[in-house]
Amino acid sequence: MTHALLAIDRLNAFVKLLPHASSRLPVKSESAKAVEALRASDAAIALPVEAVLDAVRSRLVKVSSAGTGQYLRSDLRASVWLLWTEKQPLADLPGLVEAVWAQAYKSNATAHALIEAWLRAFSLENPSVGPTGMAIRQLLVMRPNPRLESWRDADRRVELFDTKEGPRKLARRIMLGPEALDAELSAVGFDDPLRAAGNYMRAVQKEIVAKASVSLTRSDADRTLKRILAFLAPQGSLRFAEPKSRGEMARGLLRPWLEAEDEPDESIRFQIQDFLLEHLDDPRLKPQRWQEAGVHATNLMRRWLTRASLKAFFGLISDHALDAHWRYREAFWSACLEKDATIEAWLALGSRIYASARAVEDLKRAFARLDGASGDQAVLLLRVKGLVFCEWSHNGKLRAWPADWSNAPQLGRARYTRAELTGKGLPFPPSARFGSNGSSDGMGLSHIGSDRNQWQGSAAELLARRTQIVLGPKDWWPR
Repeated sequence: MTHALLAIDRLNAFVKLLPHASSRLPVKSESAKAVEALRASDAAIALPVEAVLDAVRSRLVKVSSAGTGQYLRSDLRASVWLLWTEKQPLADLPGLVEAVWAQAYKSNATAHALIEAWLRAFSLENPSVGPTGMAIRQLLVMRPNPRLESWRDADRRVELFDTKEGPRKLARRIMLGPEALDAELSAVGFDDPLRAAGNYMRAVQKEIVAKASVSLTRSDADRTLKRILAFLAPQGSLRFAEPKSRGEMARGLLRPWLEAEDEPDESIRFQIQDFLLEHLDDPRLKPQRWQEAGVHATNLMRRWLTRASLKAFFGLISDHALDAHWRYREAFWSACLEKDATIEAWLALGSRIYASARAVEDLKRAFARLDGASGDQAVLLLRVKGLVFCEWSHNGKLRAWPADWSNAPQLGRARYTRAELTGKGLPFPPSARFGSNGSSDGMGLSHIGSDRNQWQGSAAELLARRTQIVLGPKDWWPR
């Protein structure tokens, strides 16, 4: 049996020796009236500096080896920060756990420090976490001191010291609770910045992102989402910003729509999309920040951004170009996106549209400046598998290049010139079915005969030959 398991057995045995008490905490006593006055002294305890902990560790090991049990009170209080460390945890040091608990029953400071250390080091993978939580709950029952009343309140509210139910119930109150989010966190002591970034809250966040898939498809999804996002990024900064946590967060927020055919309500999509762009950036520009999110979540986000670019592009063009063909073009490329969710889009906007695009919420920073063209012109770049398409506004032609050609435009740049987007590309094949002659010179396909499917038929023929995406009039006809 390992030292860690022996320590757990000793902890369980110690709990059994305590005077019997109801597992339910007593109704709040009169002493609770003093809690507000004590709140100022109830702040989280800062972790001692490493040099101090190293010295404490050395003395504790020396006393344990000697078998005298003569620990300094100050060392026992500080030892709580060393019980569950990743490097050389002292929870299995013979005699130490018993000495800590004995002092916690006599000392408010030691009891308080023990609770703080447990919250900070919380991990369901550590086998001693569960027994320690039960022992803390027993201590709170047996030691009805006003200084510990706030922790009794927290345990009544969400079963804080139950290692499984605590994180679940707190996560539920954060998402669905009747009180404001700040009030919910304050009620259990997690408005304190030190506790807010500890491992207990990390476990709560895991519960939240796991349950988001159910909560975000209900009728009250908007309220729930706002609370979730406020929890994940208090004051605009992620609570846990390391790559693994970012990936779990992205998957949790996007999970309801990873397999579903339905799209979220527009307001829900906007909020999630904007939040992920803010904290994970655009996967088209910084794919490395999305690696932990996984392929499926990343592809869904890319699809949302492509849809947003298409919608914003055609909306902007409708304000700047008198062109009856645009509704046919929008319908055609929207149909193409329905067939292949991996399509990516990028916009290049003339000076006047570029300035107005800054106010378009759906675009965020996902557009480029178009130089050498009229200020009210714009270009939609689309990467469809191995091809790059370029749609010009007004009466501009549709162009296409293999993505590996040297003169094929690269998506994601900040600036383009007219010359870069009008180079020679692929010919568009004719379509006898729709009476289209196509375009054999590689200089682009004119949008002729939109209402007779002429240019669409030629563009669809090129897509079918080069990308195996098959479109017909039922797909591309405007609805």
